Amino acid sequence: MEDNRIESTRNRVFIQKLAFGKDNSISLKTKDTSVYRVTGMHQLEDIINTGYVRSKAKVKGGHTNELFWTRGGDKLFYWDKRPVLEVPADKVIDGQMGAIPLEDLTSIWYFSEEENKYVNIIEYIKELREETIENKKGRSR
Repeated sequence: MEDNRIESTRNRVFIQKLAFGKDNSISLKTKDTSVYRVTGMHQLEDIINTGYVRSKAKVKGGHTNELFWTRGGDKLFYWDKRPVLEVPADKVIDGQMGAIPLEDLTSIWYFSEEENKYVNIIEYIKELREETIENKKGRSR
């Protein structure tokens, strides 16, 4: 059976001690009670298809099956308009094995060019996940 990376993903959590990013009008401010992961559209699609935040199938730099998160706080800001995942810090422990279920995420921040700010699209992603499940059920009949 092929490894789907749901059980084999190792979560790594880093504590940001130095300032990272700038607090400006478009920055996503973070909380020290959550961990964050900058991501891209491929991972959002994978979350919709599988229901999990898991490691990539192929990674550069020898970090196979690792998923990197950063603890939020008053020194961490995201500003580059890439999607950002947010999970309560007690749900992701450094070294913890296993992909993070969509249900554990509190936010999926997406930069809206129209609004010129990050907006939480988690409910939209959950709806797409439900549609995917329904479509798979329809094809298996």
